[in-house]
Amino acid sequence: MTRIARLLAALMVVGLLTLTACSTGSSPTQPESGPGNSGPITVAHTQGETVLPNGPAQRIAVTDLGSLDTIKALGLADRVVALPKSGAIPDALAEFKADKYIDLGTMQDINLEKMNQANPDLVIVGFRSAAKYPEFAKTWPTIDITYTDVDVVTGTIQAAKVIGTALGATQQAEAKSAELQATADGLKGIGQGRSALIVMTSGGKATLHGENSRFGAVHQLFGFSPAVPAIQADSHGQPASFEAIAQANPDVMFIIDRDVAVGQQGQPAAEVLNNELINNTNAAKNGKLVYLDGGRWYVIIHGLDNVRTMLADAGAQAK
Repeated sequence: MTRIARLLAALMVVGLLTLTACSTGSSPTQPESGPGNSGPITVAHTQGETVLPNGPAQRIAVTDLGSLDTIKALGLADRVVALPKSGAIPDALAEFKADKYIDLGTMQDINLEKMNQANPDLVIVGFRSAAKYPEFAKTWPTIDITYTDVDVVTGTIQAAKVIGTALGATQQAEAKSAELQATADGLKGIGQGRSALIVMTSGGKATLHGENSRFGAVHQLFGFSPAVPAIQADSHGQPASFEAIAQANPDVMFIIDRDVAVGQQGQPAAEVLNNELINNTNAAKNGKLVYLDGGRWYVIIHGLDNVRTMLADAGAQAK
């Protein structure tokens, strides 16, 4: 055997020994650990329990914008594959207008063909889309984050816990929830000793909203007394004349422009309310006409970052 032949033979032996040693270790064909391979998890939510067979969800179809805001707050926006884009998407969530996200239609009217195209391993519904849960759950793992009978801070934290479980992000949800609670705690009672009225404008007309409305944090958290007691609970509010608002004479007036919030053409709230009756209220005289961000207060509402921002902004103006 020549010197070269002996060298080649030695190299072949070394190679075989190396392969044998590798075969006793971890096989490269074994699945990696981590999200999607951690085994099934069960998520308890408003309408029952949902099993995610492959662990934390990786492809999420979101039909509720508050949930979308929470997913973004948890740093997991890259897992979203579809959402309703046909309605108004507020500036705070403008990134989700991008073409890479499949358009599911509107929150109340979800396109099932588009949902099937998205192929989600989790669908999240809530509030405006909650009624769709039984239909969606027949085909896709679905959870409902709707809450009732609690304030917006408590409810948002409850919803975030459900989402955090489904996404394998419970620690992130707890940390962000703590930030929200701290902001809320710092604003408790800032309205004590003063009255407030929540006014929403749409189509040139005004409606009033009370303590149990979607804007109830003004009273429940800030502590303002209602300038008009026992306002009827209705999603679009209790119709009111300018004379009635003037008679109530609130110390602070919180104003939401619904037309702007939902992307409709209409007379701006500032113009609707710019008249002698409103301008003679204590709120107007004291510079306490507080214009709320309709995209946050009317459309998104119960997202972790959204609630923290909307409360902080409104609180700063109302102090």
